[in-house]
Amino acid sequence: MQSIKQILKQVLIVVVSIFTSLVLFVGIGLLLLQPRKPKITDKTVLHIALRGKVVERTPETFQQLLQGEQDQVIDLMVLKDAIKHAQEDKNIQGIYLEANTLRAGWASLEEIRNVLLSFQKTGKFIIAYGENYTQKTYYLASLADEIVLHPSGVFPLKGLSQTVFFYKTLLDKLEVAPQVFRVGEYKSAVEPFTRQDMSQASKHQSRKLLDAIHDHFLSSIASARGLQKTSIQTMEDALSVVIPRDACRSKLVSQVGHFDDAEALIKNRLCLAQEAHIHYVPFDKYALLKKTARSSKKQIAVLIAEGNIIDGTGAPGTIGSKDLVTSLKAIRKDKSIKAVVLRINSPGGSALAADTLWKELILTKARKPVVASMSDVAASGGYYLAVACSRILAHPTTITGSIGIFGLFFDIHALLSNRLGITTDVVKTGGSADLFENPGRSFNNHEKKMIQKVVDEGYNIFLERVAAGRNMDKELVERVAAGRVWTGQMAQEKGLVDELGGLEAAIQAAAKLAAIEDEYTVSYWPKKETFSEQLLSGWKNHVGNETAFRTLQANFPTLKPIQELINMTGIQARSPYMIEIE
Repeated sequence: MQSIKQILKQVLIVVVSIFTSLVLFVGIGLLLLQPRKPKITDKTVLHIALRGKVVERTPETFQQLLQGEQDQVIDLMVLKDAIKHAQEDKNIQGIYLEANTLRAGWASLEEIRNVLLSFQKTGKFIIAYGENYTQKTYYLASLADEIVLHPSGVFPLKGLSQTVFFYKTLLDKLEVAPQVFRVGEYKSAVEPFTRQDMSQASKHQSRKLLDAIHDHFLSSIASARGLQKTSIQTMEDALSVVIPRDACRSKLVSQVGHFDDAEALIKNRLCLAQEAHIHYVPFDKYALLKKTARSSKKQIAVLIAEGNIIDGTGAPGTIGSKDLVTSLKAIRKDKSIKAVVLRINSPGGSALAADTLWKELILTKARKPVVASMSDVAASGGYYLAVACSRILAHPTTITGSIGIFGLFFDIHALLSNRLGITTDVVKTGGSADLFENPGRSFNNHEKKMIQKVVDEGYNIFLERVAAGRNMDKELVERVAAGRVWTGQMAQEKGLVDELGGLEAAIQAAAKLAAIEDEYTVSYWPKKETFSEQLLSGWKNHVGNETAFRTLQANFPTLKPIQELINMTGIQARSPYMIEIE
């Protein structure tokens, strides 16, 4: 008996030792992985690398730290906060903008440009350098005091475009037949699966969007560079600005040179000797120095709603109805939160989820003001959320509207039987008992009428939601609906948006509605996880199928249309295509 006790004692000691070592190992790992706060001197330059994808807000995950993905994503909120902090920091003398390849919507670019302009108005300098510029990075760099372009670089001033991929021929070859049910002439989200090109209605609205955004693009650049808008338009049409000396001669850039030439300009601004070292601080590291705002009994909650709207719990980059409902309920209960800003960057998605969230927003608005702030896209289901708010703000280049509903299903019975040799058989109590369950057959006429009835009713509810939220007659809403997409500027003229402005303007509007303009703090929702929570959730999510698919998608971009196809199946309140204007 004594020997057994000794054995158990030794086993317990080993287990405790292993556990203690594991905790110690994880603790040391966390300390090593925690980002260190940078040191700031009296002549520091904020370094902003315009590289990667701009998102509204994202936590730095354990997976990103291990894989070095930090530079691939730019957190818009972090970037803006860093620039605002630098504006007030006496040690930050200027900003170095490093141009690269940037994936961002035009409203996000406008948000960044506005804070850069505010920074510049304080008398601090902005120097931009790029081996190449894209139209989006140049849009930001155009306001710089000095713009340097590499002698062997490319400057593609060519105008804006929107390219759409169509899959009808592919589906025909696979013998897959899209089953489409929609309302609205302009509800063209399903066209990539049913056509080989844009319909006239779709092309018409896309041209209107392009013209409006392009005009804003030209006006902003012309104002920044002291040029005429018509002269820049002429340069585009003639493709007369391609190589660096063309850009310099046209006064679109200040100088053709290498990085050391850009550094010479920075040193001159800092009154440093040419052999001196410039102290740069990356914006994301500098953001760590931001002082934590003291707690206040008067808060405005900024709730981020970014991505496709889906039912239930959402993966990162999506708006899961369950997740957003949880946040809204917590915000309603928090007595310190006096108003809410719903920051929307979404093309829409599930009509069911959108209506669920609409109801939660209505309940929240009954307790405290809710202001919608539209980012790059707030269309269809994204606009559905906005109409539940007390007030709607958008950027001039925001893509919004798309008031409409569609249903998309894929008939794969021919693919199964003819291509794969798979057949089905079924026993049922009624003619439609296997509806949506049996992939081996097509919809019959009775079922098609039923689905169209559901879509028609969904569209009618959507119209009623907009009419009530915007205090408009339903007939008037129908005139601007039918799936039609608008810019923020156009939407304001149509009564779909209250005013033009970014997130800061929306926060101020919310403070005014809550009568707390004198003193308040801003909190962001959903709340960010702590580093240890991210570590645990990272391991947990790593085994999920959704995470596995996202990892594959990141390495094989051609899988993206497949994911979009999956997301679009069913009854949807979604904008046409994935509108990306370059």
